[in-house]
Amino acid sequence: MHNIPSAPEDGQGWMLRGAQLHAERRLEQALIAFEQALALAPGDVNAASACATLLSALSRPVAAYKVLLSVEALLLESADGAANLAIAAESCGDLARAGMAYQRALTLDPHHARALNNVGLMAAAQGRWESALECARKCLAQDPGHAPYHVNLSDYLCGARRYAEALAVLEAAALRFPDDLDIRIRGAAVLAFNGDFEKSREASLRFDPATLSYFREFLGRAIAPAYLDHKLRLQQGELPDARQLYCGQAFEAMTVCDWRDNERLTATLRQALDEALHTGQRRDWRDAQFYGLMLDMDEDELAQMRRVSVAKISDDLKAALPPFARRATPVGRRDERIQIGMAVQSLRDERHAHALKRQLALHDGGRFAIHIYSPTRHPELEHGEMLKPHAASVTEIAHMSDAEAAGRMRLDHLDVFVDMTFDTAWCRPEIPELRVAPVQIRQLTWHRHNPPRPCDYNMSDRFVHPDGLDLAPYGAVVRLPHTCWLATHDETPEDGWDSREQAGLPANTLVLCSVVPSVMLDPESFAAWMKILRSLPDAVLWLPAYSPPIAANLVREANAAGVHESRLLFAHRLSRAQLLACMKHADLFLDTLRFNANQGLEDALRLGVPAITCSGDSMASRLGGSMLRAAGLPQCVTQSPAAYVAEAARLGRNPQALQQLRQHVLAEKASAPLFDLAARVREWEAAWATMAERTRAGLAPAAFDVPSFAGKLNP
Repeated sequence: MHNIPSAPEDGQGWMLRGAQLHAERRLEQALIAFEQALALAPGDVNAASACATLLSALSRPVAAYKVLLSVEALLLESADGAANLAIAAESCGDLARAGMAYQRALTLDPHHARALNNVGLMAAAQGRWESALECARKCLAQDPGHAPYHVNLSDYLCGARRYAEALAVLEAAALRFPDDLDIRIRGAAVLAFNGDFEKSREASLRFDPATLSYFREFLGRAIAPAYLDHKLRLQQGELPDARQLYCGQAFEAMTVCDWRDNERLTATLRQALDEALHTGQRRDWRDAQFYGLMLDMDEDELAQMRRVSVAKISDDLKAALPPFARRATPVGRRDERIQIGMAVQSLRDERHAHALKRQLALHDGGRFAIHIYSPTRHPELEHGEMLKPHAASVTEIAHMSDAEAAGRMRLDHLDVFVDMTFDTAWCRPEIPELRVAPVQIRQLTWHRHNPPRPCDYNMSDRFVHPDGLDLAPYGAVVRLPHTCWLATHDETPEDGWDSREQAGLPANTLVLCSVVPSVMLDPESFAAWMKILRSLPDAVLWLPAYSPPIAANLVREANAAGVHESRLLFAHRLSRAQLLACMKHADLFLDTLRFNANQGLEDALRLGVPAITCSGDSMASRLGGSMLRAAGLPQCVTQSPAAYVAEAARLGRNPQALQQLRQHVLAEKASAPLFDLAARVREWEAAWATMAERTRAGLAPAAFDVPSFAGKLNP
């Protein structure tokens, strides 16, 4: 038992008692003592700091921050106090006050190590690499014997994608700190990031088991990019090879429109693909399949990657579930309707949930029973509830393994499984690979080739796979008559925003726009846009509210193309309804070339904004043409980048032609197939029914066309 002294009579006594209890590691009792001291002297900085220290140790950061805020003015009188306040603010997400307090600390003491180091870390977290590097170099100059400062400098250089400089820092640090694990493992990783694949492999081979385990842990953090939809996926305990590490970082660069390494990345992927095809080595290439769309890779190369990736996923899932058994009449099924299973995106997204509800409400409940499977990690119950009147069941599968989810889906005796999650953070290709229905399809894909498995049909249309195209190499293609894009969103713009000035746009200037996630931008599209701007010297290009690093990279590309950065306008952070209200003021929507804008393009057309696109060879690069034709604008579909640039320039020089095109878009909207969701749903139902009937008749998947008037079909 510890002897507990009697209660002190003044604040100093309570401070001494708290210090004693803290030394004895009796944290809660120590906190009570410090709180007593602070109650007696509310302005005592030492008492407040002691309370905050204990609260942080007891995992109560918000309470710690509130205590420090009570003496904020006094804390800001010293560099240490300001730094302590900044650390507490940062831990609670109050980055504005944290930045202010750190700067106050550095004003009082320009060499304050903690403030310098943490300002650098904050800058790095925001992608402000030059600011981060400046702080790291100052820290290192003040204390070159502190190994973490060398690590930080190398990490910031990697963040700025200056890998050769990062290697030089690590090589010098390794001589000074030969046993430092953080420095050793980074050396092997950065060699890979720099494309020195053999040296990276040799370095990792020298790791002992403990170092190798630490290396795996480090890579688990290092290869998780900001764009989580396409992160590198590894089996537990699997160590990525040097090429995977290099590609992962290069893909991450593409998400922020840093295209400087695209040519080398393309060559690396081609070399890896060639080796895989010659050696039989299998890779899970789902990330490369996506990013390859924005690279100079052709359809056949991406199709080969898909086949290799499917084989790898299949190998990893061996014996996960018993083989799927096809039955003409599933045991225990009483519902004679065609059973459709839909794997959807997270229902936590209210916008997605409402769009799904709109689609489900239009399906024929007398013929189709639709089962929804959603990977919502933190479900909003009302979102699932609003779908139930239109669905046979709504099941959350986020907590299930791939095998568990597939097993659960098999219990519903599905006739057709529709994967609506393709290429999103919720995509789980392992589930269709385990086979959950006699017929499996993806609602949408970005490739025209369909591998023999895991999906039996490739949903398309007569523009994506046009008449005259030999369909044999593309698998079982189902061609819808108008478009394979389902326009399920119907949000209305926010009221107000009636003038360009309110939208932050110039009043008497030609406004070109493109609304697309940064990861779908590619250098060919941007180069075409810069040509258009050079030919229209009074025009501006309005882009989404990209992050500062993305905007900086696009500005650099524009300047290199001879276009002043002032001609790129980045939207403010807006709600979707506000963005739509602003978008209606644009004169012309410019589609991206390699990966068409899809949702952004649909929004523009719904608002009456004319658009142009250029058709390529992949499904991703032809979807824009499919949508424009279904919107009644076939004349806005060009066939080459040169024609695309020329048509945009022609329209930009002719305000009357642009106005006529806008009037045409609005006039066509009421009857345009793109916006007739009910008719498009009937066509999808006709496709499902045909697939189910073929399977029940024992027929293999085969290409077929869906007639335009789907309502006449009665399979």
